[in-house]
Amino acid sequence: MKERKALLMIIILCCSCMLVQAQVEKHDTVHKELKEAPEALKDFIKEFERRKEEAQKQQAIKIVDPPALEIDGIVMDETMSKAGRDFYEIFFSLWVKPSDFKNYYIKIKEKPFRMNSTLIEVHLKEVVVYRAMLQRRYDDIVEMARQANRYTLGHINKLKQDRQNLKHSYY
Repeated sequence: MKERKALLMIIILCCSCMLVQAQVEKHDTVHKELKEAPEALKDFIKEFERRKEEAQKQQAIKIVDPPALEIDGIVMDETMSKAGRDFYEIFFSLWVKPSDFKNYYIKIKEKPFRMNSTLIEVHLKEVVVYRAMLQRRYDDIVEMARQANRYTLGHINKLKQDRQNLKHSYY
């Protein structure tokens, strides 16, 4: 009986020692995890910053690149006279649609002016890029249409350059 009690005491003692040891190991594991947590937190912060910068770049691109909802390169005729219609037809025949410029339209307007003269305007998205008194001679109309075409292409090139500058300023 004494031997059984002694054996039981030894078993209880061993179990309690094992329990204590398990708690110590658990404490050491928790302590190790606490040492590793700041490194994981640093990685999390780096990833967060990277994604934040990526989102800002995407936002900058969205600001610069307009949505493609409009019909590109439409040339509208708002002339009233034969000379105005000739100007429109010549301008349209000379016009070459720029491939790398989107979301624009061109409107050719003719407005009555003093007496028998009229004013011809070329609009690029409601911005006047060319304005002149419309001549009645066909050769003059051809030269005016060429000049308006050059002015319009020059304005488009300036807008493309401005968009490129905006795009690069966000990076």
